[in-house]
Order: sequence, then structure tokens, then C-alpha cells
Amino acid sequence: MERQHQLHINNRSYSTSPPRQRDQTVQLIGRVGIDPTVNDLGDNRRVVNYTVATSETRPDKEGNLIKRTQWHRIVSWTSADWLPGRIKKGDLVYVEGQLRYDDYTDREGIQRTKAEIYQTHCKLLNNTRTGAVDDE
Repeated sequence: MERQHQLHINNRSYSTSPPRQRDQTVQLIGRVGIDPTVNDLGDNRRVVNYTVATSETRPDKEGNLIKRTQWHRIVSWTSADWLPGRIKKGDLVYVEGQLRYDDYTDREGIQRTKAEIYQTHCKLLNNTRTGAVDDE
């Protein structure tokens, strides 16, 4: 009987559907750090850039709670028409996208790597201006 129960839990914990193309998929819930900006790249190509902050709280060795905030760069190639008018600094959002790493050389000639999330989905969870929740 115990084994049957364990199998039941395992069957519900993992999907048996075929894997989807979700390599490096990231899902975040956090606060928008800056108002989204739209950059027109010509040839009808526009990109939206903004940041999202996520936080976690953990106890240190002495038991004091320490809050750690991570900042995430978000890039969207498909939302330039609607996102900047609906998402603002401070809004709580759900963002899903692909994690991408790019190497570049900074102004001092130092080789660096930046991580960005190429947004595939964004949902406004709580509007800081009205307190409204977006159902789209």
C-alpha cells in the first residue's frame, strides 16, 4: 500500500508529456526597476528593455534575516506596441523568457559577460498606480 501511494505522488510530480523547447527558460516574479524603454532599430525592428528585481530573505549564521536582491535585465522583441504603456517602475510582474549570455568588452577593455532574459511572456500582477490586477 505504501509503495502505491509513493508511485501516485511521483506520477503527479512529473509530467509525462513530451518535452517542449524550453532550454534555459526562466520564470520570475518581481518588481519592475525602471520604466521600459523602446529602441527603434530600423527595418520595423523595435526592442524593449527594462529590469526586474527579485528578492529572497535568508537567515545568516547568527539567525538574522538578510534580504538579497537580484536585478535581471529583460529584453523583449515582441511587446514594443503595448508593454511600455502598461508596465511601469514598481509594478509587480510575472516574466517568462529564455536566459541568454553575451560576451562584450567594456570601456576599459575588460572582457565581461552579461546575462539577459529574452522575454516570451509578461503579465502584470499588481499595478502600483491603481492596485489593479491584470487578467491578460
